[in-house]
Amino acid sequence: MKKGKSITLLTIVCVLMALFIAMTFATFPVGVKNYNGVIGAIELDYDLKGGTAYTLTLAKDNVEEVEDIDEVIKTLEKRMNALGYQTYSVTAVKSTDEAVKDYDIRIEAKASTNKYGEPDTTALTQDISVAAAYGELKFYGGSSGSPTDEILTDGAVIKNAKYAGIDAGSGSAYYRIEINFTDYATKEIKSKMSEGTFYLKVTLGDTTLMNSELSSNSFSGSTLSMWLDGSQGATEADARRNALQISSGGLAYKYDVSDGVAVSAPYGENAALISAVAIYAVAILIVVAFFVLGKGYGFISGLTLILSLLIEALMLIAVPGVKLSLGGVFGIILSTILTADGLMIIYRRITEEFKNGKMTKTAVKNGFRRSTFPILGACVAAAAVALCLFLLTTGTVKGFAITFGIGAVVSYISTMLFARMFASLILPITGYGEKFLNLKREDA
Repeated sequence: MKKGKSITLLTIVCVLMALFIAMTFATFPVGVKNYNGVIGAIELDYDLKGGTAYTLTLAKDNVEEVEDIDEVIKTLEKRMNALGYQTYSVTAVKSTDEAVKDYDIRIEAKASTNKYGEPDTTALTQDISVAAAYGELKFYGGSSGSPTDEILTDGAVIKNAKYAGIDAGSGSAYYRIEINFTDYATKEIKSKMSEGTFYLKVTLGDTTLMNSELSSNSFSGSTLSMWLDGSQGATEADARRNALQISSGGLAYKYDVSDGVAVSAPYGENAALISAVAIYAVAILIVVAFFVLGKGYGFISGLTLILSLLIEALMLIAVPGVKLSLGGVFGIILSTILTADGLMIIYRRITEEFKNGKMTKTAVKNGFRRSTFPILGACVAAAAVALCLFLLTTGTVKGFAITFGIGAVVSYISTMLFARMFASLILPITGYGEKFLNLKREDA
């Protein structure tokens, strides 16, 4: 590529990148609304943005005395994880009234945004109510559409229950829940089904979770499939909540849930901005190290790292359902280090080629070619680790897995595509001088 063309293209790319960086942090009015930068477009989780707090107070008509408040908190945390919340807070709060012996429980979490980008506190309130639900799980069966004969009296007959997807038919959506029963319960239900038309109703306390007619195809082994009808107002979120309640039952104690109140992020109001600055600070430190080691190669590396961070920010905006938490910030930082490692591999290969007698242009070309498989192996391994963490963990670790997994993909693209692009734009301007890259021949 000719020198003049390289200068023009490099200038355009750098101006666009500088503009995007400025837009990352800029805030200014646009008509009746405000532009809050790229950071404002990324959905932040509770630990970086704040959320809504609910207080659970032991109901006056509660029967059982709370013996272990820590066990209650663990149960609530498991249910919040099952409902898909990555970051939240569940704490026991002692009343200032000495006459009150019982603890209140405070749950803080962030509501997901709806299609208009606004917090859906209604869904969050419903999730909190499900997590704190009280009552016994009971099963009623019979030939009527709303059976009243209790056929199973112990919630322990349930091994597991899960949401199993959506079935569309006749213009309506049906949300399927799979309930895995014990062998005893399976035989009991099947024996009732053999008598003719049979309906099964599942309740938790005063709430009916499921009620539908069973057929010969309803059972697969000991797993029973039941459906929520979308035409009756049921949603996928309802199916997931009901599956959780069937699987875990109700709390042993009855709590009243207060109305939600807004709370700030536990790490401070500027937690998101500080996190963004920390990410760029790590990138700057890496670039300085490359300048010390490879002189002009630090310029190539710096542009590559910045562009990779911008691409990852866009991915966080584009991928639906992703919330950036503090764990996710660490995932971005680690993926930035992974990109730096790939850039170091490339520089080492270029140095080796130059020491073996190749001219600078050929050394650069061969260096990139020889780096393909080592970098690919590292990124695939990182993506595999991220996938395992995503599938096997909950909470903030899952947030780390999401951004680290996205970062592993972006890292490979950055080192193999963006770094090569910047090298092809910058090196012709310098005449492929070895001094620019701090390359030295081996002593004779």
